[in-house]
Amino acid sequence: MSRFTDRLVPSLLLILFLLATVFAKAADRQRLAPYGTFIATTGRIMMIDLKNKTLRVRASDDQFTQNFLLAKQSDTSPVITFPGGATIRFPQRTGRRPSPAGSTTPNLNQYTVVITSKTVIQDGAEPMRLEDFTIGETISIHGWYAGNTLTASRMAKWS
Repeated sequence: MSRFTDRLVPSLLLILFLLATVFAKAADRQRLAPYGTFIATTGRIMMIDLKNKTLRVRASDDQFTQNFLLAKQSDTSPVITFPGGATIRFPQRTGRRPSPAGSTTPNLNQYTVVITSKTVIQDGAEPMRLEDFTIGETISIHGWYAGNTLTASRMAKWS
């Protein structure tokens, strides 16, 4: 019986570890979005929609930002995210070919910023409201980027 127990305990621990890592993402309740990549960026406000609490922002023109946005648009592989932000991407093969660029292709220089009830809006240390921002103003945004949307966790005026 001891030999059976010696095999059973490590097997159960391995199964528990695998289950914990697979479901770790569900335990992270502080995230603003259940998917995406956390980024910090700056951009110029192109449009403000106070009713829906969204902004249309033109991204920085630097090459790093453009490469990042382009890579995130084409990355559709399944991902497991561990606590602390470590991720494992699983490559996948598909028979689909990318659609040619057209009017339905999102503009990689612009994205939508979504403001939630948890978004911290400030100018330096001073709290602000969404109404305090103006079109053409440069802002700093921290948040979860997925698709062509950035769900803001923090937003501030950029001086």
